[in-house]
Amino acid sequence: MIVRWGMRCLIVFLTTVACELHAQLWEIYDMSTAGLPSNTINDIVQDQDGVIWVGTDWGLCRYADGAWSVQQAGASGLSGNEVTCLAVDSANRLWVGTNVNGISIMDDGDWTYLNNGNSPIATEGVKHIHHDHRGWVWVSTELGLYCLTGEEWRRYDNTPESYGGFTLFGPNVRAVDVREDGLVAVATMNAGLTYITETEFIFYTAANSGFPDNSMNDVAIDANGDRWLACPSGGLIWHATSFLGGPIFQYNTLTAGFPNNTMLCIDIDDMGRKLLGSENSGIIIFEGLGSFSVMNQANSGLPSDQVRCLMVDSAGVIWAGTNAGVARFDPGTGLIDRSILKCGIAYPNPTSDVLHVQPGVAESLVQWQLIDDLGRVVRHGMASGHATFSLEMYSLSSGPYLLRLLSTDRTETLRVVRN
Repeated sequence: MIVRWGMRCLIVFLTTVACELHAQLWEIYDMSTAGLPSNTINDIVQDQDGVIWVGTDWGLCRYADGAWSVQQAGASGLSGNEVTCLAVDSANRLWVGTNVNGISIMDDGDWTYLNNGNSPIATEGVKHIHHDHRGWVWVSTELGLYCLTGEEWRRYDNTPESYGGFTLFGPNVRAVDVREDGLVAVATMNAGLTYITETEFIFYTAANSGFPDNSMNDVAIDANGDRWLACPSGGLIWHATSFLGGPIFQYNTLTAGFPNNTMLCIDIDDMGRKLLGSENSGIIIFEGLGSFSVMNQANSGLPSDQVRCLMVDSAGVIWAGTNAGVARFDPGTGLIDRSILKCGIAYPNPTSDVLHVQPGVAESLVQWQLIDDLGRVVRHGMASGHATFSLEMYSLSSGPYLLRLLSTDRTETLRVVRN
């Protein structure tokens, strides 16, 4: 039985209207500052030598020892300039998926290719490439999922010829992650979440199980083996424990206070935090219910709030690909304790009685103001930035209020409701 989020867990309602931090935390690389061929960044990966590779819609970029170089079709062995995805295998070969020119594989400067002429892949458009712990290669396309085991090609799609008789609900596969026990989590567009093992096959959709979203842009498996999905309208979905009927939790603007429900990508760092790239709200760093941070243009100097891809490299540095270039954030500037980036929470919200507030700063004292819809300050006081404080609401009129939290370096505003 699938248990929905609202049936199992306490829901904390939060709407963060503003979280202003006056700091430039990101190094920006774009067409003007680094000579990139395009500011539209589709994927980022690090190879075993520590080199950063960036795929754009007009070529492949290499970053090493503080310098950038560019490879483009015609001037190199790259098969096409519109790079959609990147991956590095156990032999340190770089796999470059393109939109219309198949896959280019670079091995120490030499190039080989996979396309629909020398493989069963039915389309030259590649969405995602994943190398699992066995060395198997998983290629996601709009026309199905293809797996090269080293001994054979397997094709999974929505036809009777799908491998093992495992017929996908729909063929448009966006991304794959594979657990060490061989469980394959398949994120699709409009066809739900699919799981494949050597002997079992199951999919979850809104129709067959009330799954919160039929589409996913990305999938990641955490250290516990749980699956996390970045969805285009459903926010973040966590499928816990067993893939056969395990509980499903959904985090979005309603249940967790996210600023946006459109998630484009996900990565999980060594501390288990989920880094989400959103369509128009920057990066959401999610630690659990009631605990997340937002890094965006306004509070951190991110070049764009559309984050198309994310990677945490071997040193813990965050790399973000946006529609305005590449952004690099070094954890040495404060991500580890991240107190300067935390947004506050207020719960229960709406409330008719008492509102509990946890400021998102680490200062000893924070000034707070409660402002009604006419702009009048109806409550005010001081509170510790380290502890939750309570605010009496029952004597106030019903309606929306702004709770403003002021510290020395930023102003944070939460929207709260007295019902």
